[in-house]
This record gives sequence, C-alpha cells and structure tokens, in this order.
Amino acid sequence: MRLPQPRRLSALELLREWRVVRDLAASALQGIPADLPRGHGETVMVIPGFGATDAATRTLRNRLTRLGYVVSGWQLGRNRGAVERDLQRLLPHFDALHAAAGNTPVSLVGWSLGGVIARELARLRPTATRRVITLGSPLVGGPKYTFTASWYARQGLDLERAEQKVAARERTTPLPCPLLSLYSRHDGMVHCGASIDPYHDNVRHQEVRSSHLGMCLSPEVLRAVATELAAAA
Repeated sequence: MRLPQPRRLSALELLREWRVVRDLAASALQGIPADLPRGHGETVMVIPGFGATDAATRTLRNRLTRLGYVVSGWQLGRNRGAVERDLQRLLPHFDALHAAAGNTPVSLVGWSLGGVIARELARLRPTATRRVITLGSPLVGGPKYTFTASWYARQGLDLERAEQKVAARERTTPLPCPLLSLYSRHDGMVHCGASIDPYHDNVRHQEVRSSHLGMCLSPEVLRAVATELAAAA
C-alpha cells in the first residue's frame, strides 16, 4: 500500500466531512455487531479532539463499555488545544484510573488532537499505559497539516517550528508502547498522511472509510478499536 505524504489541506477538502451523515446513519443502523471481540474489564480512557468534549466520544465509550471494558472520558471539559496544560490536568485522573484497575496498564484512545495528548500521556506514564489507539490524529507536523492550522497561526504559533519540535520530540523520546493509528482518505480536517508515524517500529496503520467528525461513530472504527483492545488484553 502506498501511504500518502502529509500536506496542507485546502478549504475545499473540508467538504469531505459530509460523510459524517453517512457515519451517523451507519452507527444508528448497525449498533454493536455480535461478532466483535469483547473485553474482560480492562480500563480504557478516551480523549476527545480539539474543540470537543466527552459528549463527542459518548457513543464510542458506551459501546466499548457494552463490550466489557471499564471506560472513562477525560473529564476536563472542552479540549481547547493546550496540550501541555491539559497533560498536567489529566495526570491525576489517569493515575486514579490506573490505581482503580489494580495498577494494571490502561489503554488510551485519542480522537484527533486527543490522540496527540494520548501519546504524550503514554510517554509520561510508560509502565501504566498498555497501548495507544489514535483516530485521525496528526502524528507528524503538529497542526500544520490540519484544518486548524490557520487558527493556530493566528494565535502566533510558528507552524514550521512546531513541525520541527514534534519531529525532535519523536526522535528523542520514543513512544513506549504499541500504537494503532487509524486514518481516512475521506478526512477533511486532518490530512491522512499526517496520521502516518514514520518514527517508531511498534506502530500499525489502518485505513478506515470515515469522515473526521464521524470517527467516534463509525462502525468500521469501532471494529478496529475493539479488535485492537482485545488483542492487547
């Protein structure tokens, strides 16, 4: 499979997000397939994307709960894009989940920017993290290859310097656990090539047919996440 190279998104590519209607309809019609692998009480934290709250991941979390996992949101309200600040705020909740699980490792699922936060959380708690699953997350380039690039630029962020900083971080502090990165060529908010991790050996990429906004609704994404969590357990 030829993997796409990351590039900046055009405004027209946002129109791909019409597929969220398809994802919503498929989610409502299909529910939870009977053949999905189940968990046995393992703990999972799901982190929302930029601008979203735990409400945006509720469908995915509820379905993982029904599959047998102990599932939590991040419980920090709206994700406003302050990764370093939110990491410090998230640590006590993560540590409490880890302790409640009998100090067994916790799996992290992050949608979009939530996947970036999940990766950094895993670096801070390497022995407490089982694995990371990212859903349409920009793993390279910082926000450079995302729809939010112009917003970050207006806040004064140097996009080129941010990209270099991300690359340096990946080289000096490798991700300490397995990673599954889900990406979609229909994603109109994060270029699919930005979800390809070129740095680490213990990573698997899987293409799904989902909009960006529909990642937490798509039955195909649910199947991929459930399969990965069961394999990890």
